[in-house]
Amino acid sequence: MLQNFEVITPLFEGQTNERLQFKLTIEGNDYRGLFHDNEVQWFQPHPHHKIGNYDENIIESNVRNLIEDYRSIN
Repeated sequence: MLQNFEVITPLFEGQTNERLQFKLTIEGNDYRGLFHDNEVQWFQPHPHHKIGNYDENIIESNVRNLIEDYRSIN
């Protein structure tokens, strides 16, 4: 379901309000968002328009895990 996850250049890098940006592909559709305080904030288009709220919760859980893996490596 979730493919091509990538953390990209942080937004406001080096500042107090720094946010991790990410992009991913779900079922052939590209999505981007921000990650801060263990919350996922989606840019438009929002995934729930295509996949529903239940699957979105699973995807956000996967994003949290992938971000934690990224942080442990970097």
